[in-house]
Amino acid sequence: MPIRRAAFTLLEICLALLIGLLLVLLAVPSVSGLLAEQRLRKSFERFDRLVVEAKRRSVSEQQPWRLVWESKDIALVPVGRRTGAGDASLPERLVPARDEAFHLQRPAALRKNPPPEWVFWPDGTCEPAVIAFAGQSGKWEVRYDALTARGVFIRSETR
Repeated sequence: MPIRRAAFTLLEICLALLIGLLLVLLAVPSVSGLLAEQRLRKSFERFDRLVVEAKRRSVSEQQPWRLVWESKDIALVPVGRRTGAGDASLPERLVPARDEAFHLQRPAALRKNPPPEWVFWPDGTCEPAVIAFAGQSGKWEVRYDALTARGVFIRSETR
C-alpha cells in the first residue's frame, strides 16, 4: 500500500497565489491614495503655519505683516519693507517644491490685478483670500476668513 503524504497540488498553489495577487492589486491604489492625501494635508499645514505666524506677529508686534508671493517662495515680511530674492534676514519663508505652486486670489481687492501679497493687520484680522495649491499629489483650494484668518476647504482632489 502506497504512503499518502499531505501536500498541496500545483493547482491549489497557483490559485492561492492568484488570490494573493488580486488582494495586493486592490490594496495598492488605496494605499497610494492615502499617501497622496497625506502629502496634500502636509502642504496645507506648511502654508497654514505661515498664516498663523503672520497673524501672531501682527498682533504681538502691533504692526501689519504680509505674505508676499515671490518668484521662488512666499515670504513673511513687515509692511513697508521691501523683499529681495534670497534675503536671509526674513524671519519666515515657504519654499514650494519644484512641482508645487501656491496661488493667491484676493476677492475683495479694489484693483483688477492686485500685487501678489496678503496683509495681516494688528487687530488680528486680514484681507479675505483664497489660496489654491497644485502639486504632484493633487490640488486644494482654501478660503481664509477675514475676521479669524482661518482656512476652510473649498475643495481638495488627489491624483
